[in-house]
Amino acid sequence: MILSNVLRQSPLKSLFVPMSASLFLLGCNAKETYDFPPACPKATVLPSASDAYQFSNNEDDLAHLVTRASILGVEGNCIDDPKNEDNKQKRKRHKEVTDKIDTTMNVVIQVSRGPAAQDRHYKIPYFITTIRNGQITDKQQFVADVNFPDNIDQVTLKSDKILLKIPSTLDRVPDGYELFIGFQLSPEQLAFNRDHFRPVQYKSY
Repeated sequence: MILSNVLRQSPLKSLFVPMSASLFLLGCNAKETYDFPPACPKATVLPSASDAYQFSNNEDDLAHLVTRASILGVEGNCIDDPKNEDNKQKRKRHKEVTDKIDTTMNVVIQVSRGPAAQDRHYKIPYFITTIRNGQITDKQQFVADVNFPDNIDQVTLKSDKILLKIPSTLDRVPDGYELFIGFQLSPEQLAFNRDHFRPVQYKSY
């Protein structure tokens, strides 16, 4: 049920922030330091959306396979949002503010060309969705731009750094938010995955 809702959900723009050098410079200038980083939100690769098969001529057999993409994992780290320090002063003035955890992520994807592949350049969409209490609060869609060198039919690539600002409690832990990652599949691609593969329990990050 979660995956069906996620695939239908259009991208939102509430938690995603483009990466820039200034964000890290601000982080280095924070007024208060801690002995440990804040807790990162739980991040899970959705099993039924961890592979994306593209076939030619609407035939889902190996001879018509164009590409197969697989999400190998997620890398990342978390720091306190630099604005959290200002929030302390605002609370003293009885203003309602929400601290955030800056979550930086990279998605690692492997892509293979199949027997029916005609090109050496493909674009494969994937998403990161934020869910709280079973409800989608944010969805961002990205595109893996895949280029195969001559005589190479399998490549592994890492996405650019993705920054998400996750609301946190005053104890510096995510306030009930979780991240789910997968390929943006068509109904046919999703049905193929569910019909041909046993459910896989992916490790959460």
